[in-house]
Order: sequence, then C-alpha cells, then structure tokens
Amino acid sequence: MSRRDDDLGFVRIQQVILQKEEDMKAWCPSSGENVGLMIESPGSDDWYIKCPTCATKWAGGSTVLDDHNLPGFR
Repeated sequence: MSRRDDDLGFVRIQQVILQKEEDMKAWCPSSGENVGLMIESPGSDDWYIKCPTCATKWAGGSTVLDDHNLPGFR
C-alpha cells in the first residue's frame, strides 16, 4: 500500500465522520431513550407514542423511541 493510498483512505474516513456529525445535528436528543409517552386513543385498542422533546408521534410501539430527526430538518 502506497502513501497515496493511505492519504486517500484517511480523507475518506474524514468525509464519513463529517457526514455523520452533520447527520447527527438533525437527530432528536431523545432518540433511543426510554422516554416516550404512551397516549391511548379513547374507545379503541390503538395507542400512540409521543416524543417529549420534539412531539413526534408514532402509531403503537414501545416507549423506547426510534432514532428520529427533529421536525424541520431534512
């Protein structure tokens, strides 16, 4: 492996790290945490899980929140 290959590999690793850091800016800090609020639908067996940080809702599921972005980020 040449010095040029090492340099290219290092640059690729830096690019991946920078992209991951940029992606994480959009993540809600409650992602992966056991903080979801269970909201039952009156008169049915359905429920929603709501993130207490950003108010994103999911139909059904666990109070451990899926990884999700803050509203407004793309």
